[in-house]
Amino acid sequence: MDRQLILKEIIPKKKRSFKKELNELILSLNLPKYSNKMGNKQFTEAQKLSTVILYFRSNKSLRVFCEEFKETKWPIWLELKFEIKKSTLNDWVKSFDLSFIKKILDKTNSAEKPELLRIDGTGIATQFKSSYFQKRLNEFGQKPKSNFHKLDIIADMNGKKKIKDYSFLMKQRHDIPVAWKLFKRFMLENIVIVADKRYFDYGLFRLMKAKNNYLLFPPKNFGGKCIHNNLIYREIRINYHKYKDIYNKRSNVEGIFSALKRTVLTKIVSKKCSTKKREMGFKIIIYNMNKNVNFILNLIFKIFNLELKY
Repeated sequence: MDRQLILKEIIPKKKRSFKKELNELILSLNLPKYSNKMGNKQFTEAQKLSTVILYFRSNKSLRVFCEEFKETKWPIWLELKFEIKKSTLNDWVKSFDLSFIKKILDKTNSAEKPELLRIDGTGIATQFKSSYFQKRLNEFGQKPKSNFHKLDIIADMNGKKKIKDYSFLMKQRHDIPVAWKLFKRFMLENIVIVADKRYFDYGLFRLMKAKNNYLLFPPKNFGGKCIHNNLIYREIRINYHKYKDIYNKRSNVEGIFSALKRTVLTKIVSKKCSTKKREMGFKIIIYNMNKNVNFILNLIFKIFNLELKY
């Protein structure tokens, strides 16, 4: 009963839909009306990008999405004058490169200034595997290999718990080289970044300190061997024991991985490596957009439950 009262009275006043979030994102990008000066101009850049985001949000194949898309209200809301075909949508997906996808991701995070971040990695299982390769391994008496991709993210531990940056690789790789790539393009300041013992590296610690940030990870046990950079090691050890309560929040990132895989990343539908990277980028963007939509509703329910307790 209480939940129904909230839905009728409070939420309609502060309702935020995915349609409104998508519209604000498209307007913030300042896209040109058409990308080509000559040729076909049936669809604008805003219509193309909106349709690609809706396609990856559906988690359906190109054929199924194009058949069901024309029966929804989205063609009316996007003011589409022509029907979208499967080959056309596939060309639109290839037209957006990874640098532009990272720009869209930055726009979804532009309104927040985080204080505590977490870096971690996980494996993403692919849907397509080579049956012939598995058969040859069985003939040689070797165990079939599971085809996993590696996803590393920098996520917010407080607030909306959105993903700030990511790295998606087709093969397994150590965490430290991936962390170097993510931290070099990290532009925020005065932030604490929590990491596991796998990210223990003096160079990473110096890099984040030069950018006015602090990288918090547990000190490594060298087993009585010679330890270089004693001053930095002592600083890492003292601050780790001083802020151990902050380091204990590192497990919150597992909830972000779980929510990402249960909602938008149920499976990777692409086959080519380049398309898989685009799909991963768009699905992380959709995850952040869903967090913006659901944050107000979750906040209202939390406040209402606290009022009921008191």
